[in-house]
Amino acid sequence: MIAILQNAVGFLIQFLPCVFIIFLPFSKGAYRFSRKKIFVVMTIISVLFAGVFSAVLCLRDIEKYPLHITISNSFMLAAILFMLAAYIWLVKETVLKKLLVFFIAMFYGVTVYILVNVMYTIIFPNQIDTTIYPYTDRFIILYSAVTALLLPMLLLAVIRPLKEYIELIEPRNMKREFFIATFSTLLYFVITVYCETSAGNYGVFHFFLIPMIFLTIDQILIYWLIFRESVRRKLDSEQLRAIEIRQIQYENIVNDMENTRRMRHDMRHHYNSISDMLSRGKLDEMKDYLSKLIDTTVKRDNEVYCENLTVNGLLQYYIGMARDHNITCEVNAECKELKIEPADLTVLFGNTMENAINSCRKYTGKRHMLIRVGTVQGSFAIEISNSCKEVSLDKRYRSESGFLPAEAFISGREGGGYGLRSIAHTARKYGGSAMFRFDAEKELFTVRIRLNMHTNEEMTQQ
Repeated sequence: MIAILQNAVGFLIQFLPCVFIIFLPFSKGAYRFSRKKIFVVMTIISVLFAGVFSAVLCLRDIEKYPLHITISNSFMLAAILFMLAAYIWLVKETVLKKLLVFFIAMFYGVTVYILVNVMYTIIFPNQIDTTIYPYTDRFIILYSAVTALLLPMLLLAVIRPLKEYIELIEPRNMKREFFIATFSTLLYFVITVYCETSAGNYGVFHFFLIPMIFLTIDQILIYWLIFRESVRRKLDSEQLRAIEIRQIQYENIVNDMENTRRMRHDMRHHYNSISDMLSRGKLDEMKDYLSKLIDTTVKRDNEVYCENLTVNGLLQYYIGMARDHNITCEVNAECKELKIEPADLTVLFGNTMENAINSCRKYTGKRHMLIRVGTVQGSFAIEISNSCKEVSLDKRYRSESGFLPAEAFISGREGGGYGLRSIAHTARKYGGSAMFRFDAEKELFTVRIRLNMHTNEEMTQQ
């Protein structure tokens, strides 16, 4: 019984941290069930795996079945494959993202395994453990020490920032980086297996200490470069959007100046004509002229939607674009000063309105957009609905209705794609959220965005 408990504890110390790591980096909406329930169930399953593993290992007839290490490794592999299958089903994210997190967890597990065996050869040189069980007192102590050292470091240095990086990463735009990470991680596993099987004792790990240190550092750099590249591309996208809006505002100013110049020229002509009629006493002719001038005056579409200059300017531009495509717009906007960066407002309105306009342009019926903007219970809220024939949903969400996260929609410019992820990321930046819904019956796509009205510094202090 002591041997069963001892091997079960060793199994859990080596296996359970990897289980927690693969489920930590995703947002709450990415799970089929609550993350707390998943952790509880996965822990129970891991304990059951550990108990069965130890019972099978300890109760076998060792003289008849001497391959105890092979048995233990095979069972560990079976546990990993089962947990991977459960992980793929429970997390509703893209396969590449899930594999990336899985490889990080496995990289942690292999690193712990290598460190334990290297430490064993250094602390106990020329002392091969001849026990029939894989988890002796020495190995349990070493596994506990290495886990206590590395796991908190991983949680602080990788898992927390990884949540943000996972949101920013777009696998379809980073296939090369994902290939490098996958290939390098598999190579790391292969070398570890070679070290395990190429000699009949653990001293081989001491021999491979320097190459393993090099490969470990290399793996860390590869993952860091992937995360940095995802942030860089995100920032570039936002900067391009901000530059585009500034260019639009500049063009609007130039157009206004040109229109004003033309109006002054026309008014000078009208003043001269009216003055000439007055000097000749042709009052009736002057009245007719003024009447026609008023009737033929083109009223410029320069509506004021709200007091916030940035929001008003964005609405003016995109609503004007919508009307150019015969899209009826109903607007209800009430907002004044906002503690939200203009560049972030640009990302929100730019992506949302562009998606709505593109969707309406493909719609064969009556094109319509409903825009609501305002403050609700201390939050800045945006709701935009538009005519939409269809959207492409990820197969994981096809059976679900109501408002869904950005990950549910596949790029197709009908309201889905990377733009939605950008909207969701910007909303979370302000402690808010962004959800999306397609009503097939009404043929309507709706975006709801909520942002905290406080600044980033205020939210951090809170």
